[in-house]
Amino acid sequence: MKYVTCVLFLGFIIGMFVLNIVTPADEFLVAERRRPAQFNGSDNFDDYAVDRTVFRQEFRSLKAWFDLNVLRKSDNNGIFIHDGFVFKTEYPLNVTSVNRLCAIINMLHDRFLDESNRVWYSVAPDKNVFLDSTRHLILDYDEMLRLIRENISDEIEYIDIFDTLNLQSYYRTDSHWRQEYLFPVAERLSAVMGFELPEIEYTHESFDRFFGVYYGQSALNVPPDELVWLVNDTTRSLRVTNAEKPGRHPIYDLSQLESVDPYNIYMQGPAAIVSVTNPAVSGGRDLVIFRDSFSSPLSVLLLESYRSVTLVDLRYISPGMLDNFVEFSGADVLFLYSTGLFNNSESVRGT
Repeated sequence: MKYVTCVLFLGFIIGMFVLNIVTPADEFLVAERRRPAQFNGSDNFDDYAVDRTVFRQEFRSLKAWFDLNVLRKSDNNGIFIHDGFVFKTEYPLNVTSVNRLCAIINMLHDRFLDESNRVWYSVAPDKNVFLDSTRHLILDYDEMLRLIRENISDEIEYIDIFDTLNLQSYYRTDSHWRQEYLFPVAERLSAVMGFELPEIEYTHESFDRFFGVYYGQSALNVPPDELVWLVNDTTRSLRVTNAEKPGRHPIYDLSQLESVDPYNIYMQGPAAIVSVTNPAVSGGRDLVIFRDSFSSPLSVLLLESYRSVTLVDLRYISPGMLDNFVEFSGADVLFLYSTGLFNNSESVRGT
């Protein structure tokens, strides 16, 4: 029996060795949304070898299942599942990061805005805010909001949108909120900012194979989400200008459905500055949103309310270049950042 076990084990080792030699390496690890490590000498050989192991995803899934179901760990590398939703641990509160983003918001207000502007800020909660489990580490969101409100200038009015959302407002496998559940958020913004939000009917179009960012990180066999985008005559006819791309582009970039991150379908996805002008809104005001990716689907719901909507993402452009692309005079300005970005603001350019 010992002999048979040794032969089987040796056969497994040799078989895996041969398979790793003859099997072409993946150029992109789709589930993890990254390229495999490149060989740069002995310093990174372990990462290089692991990324090129055959059945890598299957081994990752087996490890995750074993950790969560046999060892009864609360998470697998910070990822866990609760009530069918995949979460990522966001902990602890990074006070330095929160203060940094508050300082950038104050700087932008003082540098670019004047009496002609109406200015607000809001915070988009991540779905961990609505987690009802006591088994996992949860960031102190009340303290985060206290710090934000304490550090952002009193000249900028706060709009609370936390109570307009719940866990169902978010994708199960992704960090982001769902566009079709954002009407209460738009209504809250309308009530405070004083713009009219017309009653408009939308058609739901969808993609039923949306594997969000947490799907690959969890390494578990989680069913995909249905990605929804809202369509009407306005969204079909209007076009987006992108400071990084020539020409005019659709509100929804359907080519992104075949990309690594289909959530980029909304308003050109990650981009420094995008803008939409709606000729049907005559005599209206302009809106500038300083944002992260949470604002992309929400901004579409505001296109009927403003003459133009401009999204500015300071992760991709420095403030010193804004005068070349954005007209702030007389515009409504909304700073809308997620709790995740407040807690990890190193990517936001402040100079």
